[in-house]
Order: sequence, then C-alpha cells, then structure tokens
Amino acid sequence: MKLTRFKTVLGVLAGFAAGFFASNLPSAIAALNTAPKELSSKAFEVAVFEVKQKLTPGKFLETEFSGSYTQTVTMSDGKQRRIELTPMLHKGMQVVRLQDSGHTSYMGLNGTTLNGTLLVQLRDKEATEASLKAEGWPGQ
Repeated sequence: MKLTRFKTVLGVLAGFAAGFFASNLPSAIAALNTAPKELSSKAFEVAVFEVKQKLTPGKFLETEFSGSYTQTVTMSDGKQRRIELTPMLHKGMQVVRLQDSGHTSYMGLNGTTLNGTLLVQLRDKEATEASLKAEGWPGQ
C-alpha cells in the first residue's frame, strides 16, 4: 500500500515538473523566421474622414503610402489639421504613430482612430490582400 501511494505521488510530481519545464520553453522554437518585415517598406492604405455627426462622413481622402505619410486636411469649419502616419515599433509592438496637429496616438497596422471629428482608417495592404485571397477572391 505504501509503495502504491509512493508511485502515485512520484507520478504527480513528475507531471508537475514536466509542465513547469514545458511552460518555460521559448515560445518561438518552431518559428523559421522571427524577424518581422521592415515596417518602413510595408504598403498601407489610408482613408481620412471628417465626421460631422455620428455615422455621417464628410470629406473623404483615400490613398496608398509606404514609409511615412503626411497630409494637411482642411475641415468644414476652416481649421486645418496636419496628420502624419509613421509605421514603427513601440513597446515591442508593430504600430503606426499618428500625429494630429500636436496630438500623438498609436494605432494597429489595421486600425481606425477618431480624434474629435477627424477619423483616420488604416489598412495593411499585404495583410488585406492575403486575407481576401484566403477567402477565394482573385488576386490583384
């Protein structure tokens, strides 16, 4: 009886030890290429809207950029807003820094942000095309 109890306790301890060692293994053992694509060479699509009321878009600007993007937009009230988009690494994450007339925020590579009445929408062109291709849409 004591031998059975000893074997059971030994088996449980061995299981805990195996789980402990497995949880401390590096998470990227199976990764072939861990270096992310250089952010300055990624292609993005950007759309800029003026939102006057909820769900009502005003002026619309859509373009594609790579590297960084700067645009001055004249709002309907006559004020000018200068936006600058820069893909970068921030706190270990791939983000796009949005500078909007002195205000700085960060958004994902496929993100949307609203600052007052100015809405900026960003799409990673490569990821969007891969997603559409995976869904069966023809390539471009």
